[in-house]
Amino acid sequence: MTIKPIESLRTAGSVRPNGSCHRRRRSRGQVIVLVCVSLVAMMGMIAVVTDFSFMQHQRNMMQTAADSAAMAGSEELSYGDMVAAGKADAATNGYTDGQSSVTVTINNPPSTGPNSANSGYVEAIVSKPEPTYFLRALGVGTMTVSARAVAYEGNGPNCIYVLNPSAPAAFSANGNVDVNSGCGLLVDSSSSTGLSVVGNVSITAPSIGVVGGYSSGGNSTLSPTPKIGVIPASDPLANVQAPTVGSCAHTNFSLNGNSGSTGSPYQLYQGTYCGGISVHGNAVLFFNPGTYVLAGGGMSISANTTMTGAGLTFYNTTGTGGYGAISFNGNSTANFSAPTSGPLTGILFFQDRSIPSTGAASTISGNSSSTFDGAIYFPTTSVSFHGNSSVNGYSIVVANLLTLSGNASLGSNYTSLTGGSPIKGTVLAE
Repeated sequence: MTIKPIESLRTAGSVRPNGSCHRRRRSRGQVIVLVCVSLVAMMGMIAVVTDFSFMQHQRNMMQTAADSAAMAGSEELSYGDMVAAGKADAATNGYTDGQSSVTVTINNPPSTGPNSANSGYVEAIVSKPEPTYFLRALGVGTMTVSARAVAYEGNGPNCIYVLNPSAPAAFSANGNVDVNSGCGLLVDSSSSTGLSVVGNVSITAPSIGVVGGYSSGGNSTLSPTPKIGVIPASDPLANVQAPTVGSCAHTNFSLNGNSGSTGSPYQLYQGTYCGGISVHGNAVLFFNPGTYVLAGGGMSISANTTMTGAGLTFYNTTGTGGYGAISFNGNSTANFSAPTSGPLTGILFFQDRSIPSTGAASTISGNSSSTFDGAIYFPTTSVSFHGNSSVNGYSIVVANLLTLSGNASLGSNYTSLTGGSPIKGTVLAE
């Protein structure tokens, strides 16, 4: 018998490989290809997510600039420089029109959207091409990012403003006081006790803000809790033009009581009252519509006087006898409302802005039947307000220093006024 060498056995095919080694090598190659393809896809997804996250961040910053520009433009709508104001505000937020390929467009009315036919709305569009990073590899070098906002001037959120920048107790309420306001309260004083309430005081408003701080004692309740450290507000009625002081229609006008009756009240008419108006009790007065200029002497109303009138503005300035306060005795009854249209819309009492802070303090008060629908505006002097304005109407109080007393309901229904509240606030609509 012949024995074949091992080499011969191998070559003769007695033992043949089954090809599994080749298949394993092919499988390993396919896995590597799949892994590579998956890695490319994952890297592409990461690139897209990274770049789009960056673009979203840029858009968020642009949206802030667009919102601010639209609001700034709407604030200047009455003055005709809304475009300049909008672009300036966008620039303060880092987007200057014409620089670094930034485009800021201000439109009035808006170019698109539900308010495109309304000239009371201002649109701001901010856009800029932004460079990509990972998407560059896919041939996308830049992406244009844009943001849009639309704003208009609506009724301001506040109706009680105390403008003194530093006085302690710039706003004060003492004793038995119950104030319910349909709009917010803002105190500019930086004093730690800029707002001070003591006693059985309850003040309720949608918001209460103080630049400095506040103090409360006794059984006082402030709702909501005042927010401290707020940004001070400028005079919200600074744009209202003061009436013209004409020649004297009356000098030292005075009524000595028992003037007029319920059925036949004493009639007063608009004009310049040099030396002011003085009424000594038990009078029944009807103020015809118009502007009553108190050129010196102010206005003094004694007890048990009943007064009515609509479409009224009392402008208190200096003149015969010097500047005098407006003073209503608490037992008087006053049902007054401001003009509903015209340049003095919503302005009931208007103190001359040139009067120094040392000018006489005024008291606007009445019994439980009194209503004061309109702005009580004493921007540089002190005022004490005690009145009941119907919740179906409105009241606005703006003073350098303010004391609230008694029970007062300050409504915020401005539907009777052409154009709404004389105090405006910008509102984002889109």
